Amino acid sequence: MNRILLVLILCLCCGQARAQYVTNLTLLKNQFLTGEPVVAVVSVTNRSGADVIVGGHGAPDWLQFEIIQSTGQRLSPVGIGSEEPITLPAGATTKHTVEISGGYSTSSLGTFTILANVLHPLSGQYFMSNKLRMTITDSKPNMFDQPFGVPQGFDGAGRQRRYQVILFRELDDLQLYCRITDDRSGAYIATFLLGPAMMAVQPQISIDVHNKLHVLFLAMPHVFCHVVVNPDGKVYQRTYYKDPEGNRPSLVMTQGGAQVVGGVSFDPGAPAPKKKALRKASERPSPEKGEVPKAKK
Repeated sequence: MNRILLVLILCLCCGQARAQYVTNLTLLKNQFLTGEPVVAVVSVTNRSGADVIVGGHGAPDWLQFEIIQSTGQRLSPVGIGSEEPITLPAGATTKHTVEISGGYSTSSLGTFTILANVLHPLSGQYFMSNKLRMTITDSKPNMFDQPFGVPQGFDGAGRQRRYQVILFRELDDLQLYCRITDDRSGAYIATFLLGPAMMAVQPQISIDVHNKLHVLFLAMPHVFCHVVVNPDGKVYQRTYYKDPEGNRPSLVMTQGGAQVVGGVSFDPGAPAPKKKALRKASERPSPEKGEVPKAKK
Protein backbone atom coordinates (compact mmCIF):
# COMPACT_ATOMS: atom_id res chain seq x y z
CA MET A 1 0.00 0.00 0.00
CA ASN A 2 2.81 2.42 0.94
CA ARG A 3 4.58 1.66 -2.35
CA ILE A 4 1.41 2.41 -4.34
CA LEU A 5 0.95 5.68 -2.43
CA LEU A 6 4.55 6.68 -3.19
CA VAL A 7 4.03 6.02 -6.91
CA LEU A 8 0.84 8.12 -6.89
CA ILE A 9 2.66 11.02 -5.16
CA LEU A 10 5.53 10.87 -7.68
CA CYS A 11 3.07 10.87 -10.59
CA LEU A 12 1.27 13.84 -9.09
CA CYS A 13 4.54 15.75 -8.69
CA CYS A 14 5.55 14.98 -12.26
CA GLY A 15 2.17 16.16 -13.50
CA GLN A 16 2.56 19.42 -11.58
CA ALA A 17 6.08 19.90 -12.94
CA ARG A 18 4.95 19.41 -16.50
CA ALA A 19 2.19 21.97 -15.95
CA GLN A 20 4.54 24.85 -15.03
CA TYR A 21 4.94 26.09 -18.61
CA VAL A 22 3.42 25.53 -22.03
CA THR A 23 6.23 26.35 -24.45
CA ASN A 24 6.08 26.70 -28.22
CA LEU A 25 8.95 27.23 -30.65
CA THR A 26 8.73 28.72 -34.15
CA LEU A 27 11.43 29.70 -36.64
CA LEU A 28 11.19 32.64 -39.02
CA LYS A 29 12.27 30.17 -41.70
CA ASN A 30 13.52 26.59 -41.88
CA GLN A 31 16.32 26.83 -44.45
CA PHE A 32 19.58 28.65 -43.73
CA LEU A 33 22.89 29.36 -45.39
CA THR A 34 26.07 28.30 -43.61
CA GLY A 35 27.04 30.90 -41.03
CA GLU A 36 23.62 32.56 -41.00
CA PRO A 37 22.09 33.22 -37.54
CA VAL A 38 18.95 31.28 -36.66
CA VAL A 39 16.12 33.55 -35.50
CA ALA A 40 13.66 31.77 -33.22
CA VAL A 41 10.46 32.88 -31.48
CA VAL A 42 9.74 31.20 -28.14
CA SER A 43 6.24 31.53 -26.68
CA VAL A 44 5.88 30.74 -22.97
CA THR A 45 2.53 30.34 -21.20
CA ASN A 46 3.05 30.42 -17.44
CA ARG A 47 0.78 27.80 -15.83
CA SER A 48 2.53 27.77 -12.44
CA GLY A 49 -0.10 29.95 -10.75
CA ALA A 50 2.36 32.74 -9.86
CA ASP A 51 4.53 35.26 -11.64
CA VAL A 52 7.94 33.88 -12.51
CA ILE A 53 11.07 36.01 -12.89
CA VAL A 54 13.91 34.64 -15.01
CA GLY A 55 17.20 36.13 -16.12
CA GLY A 56 18.94 39.08 -14.51
CA HIS A 57 22.59 39.85 -13.83
CA GLY A 58 24.41 36.73 -12.61
CA ALA A 59 21.35 34.51 -13.02
CA PRO A 60 21.60 31.17 -14.88
CA ASP A 61 20.57 30.95 -18.52
CA TRP A 62 16.78 31.08 -18.63
CA LEU A 63 16.60 29.58 -22.13
CA GLN A 64 18.50 26.73 -23.76
CA PHE A 65 18.38 25.41 -27.30
CA GLU A 66 19.08 21.78 -28.09
CA ILE A 67 20.24 21.01 -31.62
CA ILE A 68 20.33 17.39 -32.78
CA GLN A 69 21.97 16.13 -35.96
CA SER A 70 20.13 13.75 -38.27
CA THR A 71 22.43 10.98 -36.94
CA GLY A 72 21.00 11.54 -33.45
CA GLN A 73 24.12 13.23 -32.08
CA ARG A 74 23.37 16.20 -29.84
CA LEU A 75 25.40 19.37 -30.20
CA SER A 76 26.39 21.36 -27.13
CA PRO A 77 23.33 23.23 -25.75
CA VAL A 78 23.17 26.95 -26.56
CA GLY A 79 22.37 28.98 -23.46
CA ILE A 80 20.61 32.35 -23.63
CA GLY A 81 20.81 34.68 -20.65
CA SER A 82 19.59 38.19 -19.90
CA GLU A 83 21.17 41.06 -18.00
CA GLU A 84 17.71 42.39 -17.21
CA PRO A 85 15.11 40.30 -15.32
CA ILE A 86 12.24 38.96 -17.42
CA THR A 87 8.81 38.51 -15.86
CA LEU A 88 6.56 35.68 -17.02
CA PRO A 89 3.13 36.72 -15.66
CA ALA A 90 0.89 34.02 -14.24
CA GLY A 91 -1.59 32.74 -16.83
CA ALA A 92 -0.17 34.96 -19.58
CA THR A 93 1.69 34.09 -22.77
CA THR A 94 4.85 36.00 -23.62
CA LYS A 95 6.83 35.85 -26.86
CA HIS A 96 10.59 36.17 -27.05
CA THR A 97 12.56 36.59 -30.30
CA VAL A 98 16.07 35.20 -29.99
CA GLU A 99 18.97 35.12 -32.44
CA ILE A 100 21.08 32.00 -32.09
CA SER A 101 24.62 32.85 -33.11
CA GLY A 102 28.08 33.02 -31.60
CA GLY A 103 28.00 29.93 -29.39
CA TYR A 104 26.29 28.07 -32.20
CA SER A 105 27.04 28.64 -35.86
CA THR A 106 25.25 27.05 -38.78
CA SER A 107 28.60 25.90 -40.11
CA SER A 108 27.67 22.24 -40.57
CA LEU A 109 25.57 21.16 -43.53
CA GLY A 110 22.59 18.88 -43.14
CA THR A 111 19.21 18.56 -41.48
CA PHE A 112 18.87 19.24 -37.76
CA THR A 113 16.19 19.08 -35.08
CA ILE A 114 15.93 22.06 -32.75
CA LEU A 115 13.95 22.54 -29.54
CA ALA A 116 13.85 25.12 -26.74
CA ASN A 117 14.00 24.56 -22.96
CA VAL A 118 12.75 27.28 -20.59
CA LEU A 119 13.93 27.45 -16.96
CA HIS A 120 11.54 27.39 -14.00
CA PRO A 121 13.83 28.86 -11.28
CA LEU A 122 11.87 27.62 -8.23
CA SER A 123 12.10 23.97 -9.30
CA GLY A 124 15.39 24.33 -11.17
CA GLN A 125 13.87 22.44 -14.10
CA TYR A 126 13.85 23.27 -17.81
CA PHE A 127 10.59 22.66 -19.67
CA MET A 128 10.76 21.52 -23.28
CA SER A 129 9.06 22.99 -26.35
CA ASN A 130 7.98 21.27 -29.53
CA LYS A 131 10.63 20.07 -31.98
CA LEU A 132 11.30 21.63 -35.40
CA ARG A 133 13.46 20.70 -38.34
CA MET A 134 15.85 23.05 -40.07
CA THR A 135 18.17 22.58 -43.04
CA ILE A 136 21.62 24.12 -43.41
CA THR A 137 22.88 24.39 -46.96
CA ASP A 138 25.54 26.37 -48.81
CA SER A 139 26.07 28.25 -52.05
CA LYS A 140 29.11 29.72 -53.73
CA PRO A 141 29.41 33.52 -54.17
CA ASN A 142 27.75 33.64 -57.60
CA MET A 143 27.17 37.41 -57.81
CA PHE A 144 30.23 39.11 -56.30
CA ASP A 145 33.49 38.09 -54.62
CA GLN A 146 36.20 40.69 -53.92
CA PRO A 147 38.81 41.25 -51.19
CA PHE A 148 39.13 44.38 -49.07
CA GLY A 149 41.10 45.65 -46.09
CA VAL A 150 39.35 46.51 -42.83
CA PRO A 151 39.87 50.25 -42.16
CA GLN A 152 40.69 51.77 -38.78
CA GLY A 153 37.71 52.21 -36.50
CA PHE A 154 36.24 48.76 -37.20
CA ASP A 155 36.78 45.44 -35.43
CA GLY A 156 39.57 43.55 -37.16
CA ALA A 157 41.23 46.72 -38.52
CA GLY A 158 44.14 45.88 -40.81
CA ARG A 159 42.92 42.38 -41.65
CA GLN A 160 42.15 41.23 -45.17
CA ARG A 161 38.58 40.06 -45.78
CA ARG A 162 36.24 39.36 -48.68
CA TYR A 163 32.77 40.61 -49.57
CA GLN A 164 30.67 37.91 -51.17
CA VAL A 165 27.16 38.33 -52.58
CA ILE A 166 25.08 35.19 -53.12
CA LEU A 167 21.86 34.72 -55.06
CA PHE A 168 20.09 31.84 -53.33
CA ARG A 169 16.80 30.16 -54.17
CA GLU A 170 14.52 29.42 -51.21
CA LEU A 171 11.58 27.36 -52.44
CA ASP A 172 10.05 29.57 -55.16
CA ASP A 173 11.78 32.82 -54.13
CA LEU A 174 15.18 34.29 -54.94
CA GLN A 175 17.02 35.79 -51.98
CA LEU A 176 20.13 37.96 -52.04
CA TYR A 177 22.66 37.31 -49.26
CA CYS A 178 25.87 39.00 -48.17
CA ARG A 179 28.72 37.07 -46.61
CA ILE A 180 32.00 38.36 -45.20
CA THR A 181 34.90 35.93 -44.85
CA ASP A 182 38.47 36.09 -43.62
CA ASP A 183 40.61 36.18 -46.76
CA ARG A 184 43.40 34.10 -45.23
CA SER A 185 41.53 31.36 -43.36
CA GLY A 186 38.22 31.46 -45.25
CA ALA A 187 36.35 31.57 -41.92
CA TYR A 188 32.90 33.14 -42.00
CA ILE A 189 32.68 36.51 -40.26
CA ALA A 190 29.02 37.18 -41.03
CA THR A 191 26.25 35.86 -43.27
CA PHE A 192 22.96 37.73 -43.55
CA LEU A 193 20.01 38.35 -45.82
CA LEU A 194 19.91 41.50 -47.95
CA GLY A 195 16.38 40.82 -49.17
CA PRO A 196 14.26 39.19 -51.87
CA ALA A 197 15.55 39.88 -55.37
CA MET A 198 13.99 39.98 -58.81
CA MET A 199 16.43 39.33 -61.63
CA ALA A 200 14.54 41.32 -64.26
CA VAL A 201 17.24 43.92 -63.53
CA GLN A 202 20.82 42.89 -62.78
CA PRO A 203 21.98 44.03 -59.29
CA GLN A 204 24.70 46.68 -59.10
CA ILE A 205 27.42 45.82 -56.56
CA SER A 206 30.53 47.91 -55.72
CA ILE A 207 32.98 48.71 -52.92
CA ASP A 208 33.44 52.41 -52.21
CA VAL A 209 36.56 54.37 -51.18
CA HIS A 210 35.81 53.61 -47.49
CA ASN A 211 35.65 49.88 -48.23
CA LYS A 212 31.91 49.74 -47.63
CA LEU A 213 29.86 47.43 -49.82
CA HIS A 214 26.97 48.91 -51.83
CA VAL A 215 24.26 46.70 -53.36
CA LEU A 216 21.39 48.11 -55.42
CA PHE A 217 18.83 45.50 -56.51
CA LEU A 218 15.22 45.14 -57.61
CA ALA A 219 13.36 43.99 -54.49
CA MET A 220 9.82 44.00 -55.91
CA PRO A 221 8.18 45.30 -59.09
CA HIS A 222 9.26 48.95 -59.59
CA VAL A 223 10.92 49.10 -56.14
CA PHE A 224 14.73 49.06 -55.71
CA CYS A 225 16.63 48.48 -52.46
CA HIS A 226 20.03 50.05 -51.72
CA VAL A 227 21.97 48.35 -48.91
CA VAL A 228 25.27 49.62 -47.49
CA VAL A 229 27.34 47.10 -45.50
CA ASN A 230 30.18 48.10 -43.17
CA PRO A 231 33.51 46.21 -43.19
CA ASP A 232 32.61 44.67 -39.82
CA GLY A 233 29.65 42.86 -41.40
CA LYS A 234 26.86 45.11 -40.12
CA VAL A 235 24.24 46.80 -42.29
CA TYR A 236 24.92 50.54 -42.18
CA GLN A 237 22.00 51.74 -44.29
CA ARG A 238 18.99 50.41 -46.18
CA THR A 239 16.93 52.68 -48.45
CA TYR A 240 14.27 52.11 -51.11
CA TYR A 241 13.50 53.81 -54.40
CA LYS A 242 10.66 53.63 -56.89
CA ASP A 243 11.44 53.75 -60.60
CA PRO A 244 9.04 56.08 -62.45
CA GLU A 245 8.97 55.35 -66.15
CA GLY A 246 12.22 56.50 -67.74
CA ASN A 247 13.88 57.29 -64.38
CA ARG A 248 15.29 54.00 -63.08
CA PRO A 249 17.64 54.40 -60.06
CA SER A 250 21.31 53.64 -60.65
CA LEU A 251 24.32 53.25 -58.35
CA VAL A 252 27.14 55.75 -58.99
CA MET A 253 30.48 55.65 -57.19
CA THR A 254 31.80 59.04 -56.02
CA GLN A 255 34.90 60.41 -54.31
CA GLY A 256 32.98 60.46 -51.03
CA GLY A 257 31.52 56.98 -51.35
CA ALA A 258 28.49 56.23 -53.52
CA GLN A 259 25.04 57.56 -54.28
CA VAL A 260 21.87 56.49 -56.03
CA VAL A 261 20.98 58.61 -59.03
CA GLY A 262 17.44 58.63 -60.37
CA GLY A 263 14.31 57.09 -59.00
CA VAL A 264 12.11 58.47 -56.24
CA SER A 265 12.72 57.87 -52.53
CA PHE A 266 10.21 55.37 -51.15
CA ASP A 267 9.25 54.18 -47.67
CA PRO A 268 7.67 50.69 -47.86
CA GLY A 269 6.48 50.99 -44.27
CA ALA A 270 4.53 54.20 -44.82
CA PRO A 271 0.74 53.92 -44.99
CA ALA A 272 -0.75 54.03 -48.47
CA PRO A 273 -2.18 57.43 -49.41
CA LYS A 274 -5.92 57.67 -48.98
CA LYS A 275 -7.95 57.70 -52.14
CA LYS A 276 -10.20 60.68 -52.73
CA ALA A 277 -13.69 59.68 -51.66
CA LEU A 278 -16.41 59.76 -54.29
CA ARG A 279 -19.34 62.01 -53.58
CA LYS A 280 -22.54 60.21 -52.67
CA ALA A 281 -25.65 60.63 -54.82
CA SER A 282 -27.33 62.40 -51.88
CA GLU A 283 -24.51 64.98 -51.84
CA ARG A 284 -24.91 65.99 -55.49
CA PRO A 285 -26.46 69.41 -56.26
CA SER A 286 -30.25 69.29 -56.48
CA PRO A 287 -31.98 70.93 -59.47
CA GLU A 288 -35.00 71.61 -57.26
CA LYS A 289 -32.91 73.79 -54.96
CA GLY A 290 -31.42 75.75 -57.80
CA GLU A 291 -27.93 74.38 -57.13
CA VAL A 292 -27.20 73.34 -60.70
CA PRO A 293 -24.96 75.95 -62.32
CA LYS A 294 -26.34 77.41 -65.48
CA ALA A 295 -24.68 76.46 -68.72
CA LYS A 296 -22.55 79.13 -70.28
CA LYS A 297 -23.77 80.55 -73.54
